Amino acid sequence: MEHFEMVEKLRNHANVTYEEAKNALEKSNWDMLDALILLESEGKIRKENADSYTTQKPPEPKKEPEQDLRGTLTKVFAYLGEVFNKANNIYMDIHRHDKLLTSLPLTVLALLLIFMFWWVMPAMVISLFFGCRYSFRGHKAANSVNKAMDKAAQAAESIKTSINKDEDKD
Repeated sequence: MEHFEMVEKLRNHANVTYEEAKNALEKSNWDMLDALILLESEGKIRKENADSYTTQKPPEPKKEPEQDLRGTLTKVFAYLGEVFNKANNIYMDIHRHDKLLTSLPLTVLALLLIFMFWWVMPAMVISLFFGCRYSFRGHKAANSVNKAMDKAAQAAESIKTSINKDEDKD
């Protein structure tokens, strides 16, 4: 390869002027690799313009947001799975005259209340007046909820007896 071709090749590769490429090659005894190292050590190699083309691979974009989103979604779905698992292990028992009528998992009750609230809530309140009682089992917090359900049943019973007393007076 002729000296002119070597200078042109180094100039294009290192993005330096003709004179800089020629001087670097002369200092390195026309060794292309040594000239490139010399130019780099002197800090003369310039970055390519934005409109130029290269065969070098562009730097990989950071994937941290994608990994963060994936990690966040994984945590959310794991939490929801735990909640559903706990809710499936808590049951609402419906009793009438100390006889178990049915037992529903809490997830079924929640879905019924979400999608059919205006039918389920009145039916539950009215059933209190017909002797139905509700209790929860399967979780340590069920005792406090059961106390509240007993108070609601007692309130319904007292309303029922007060209505019966008023009818007996007439």
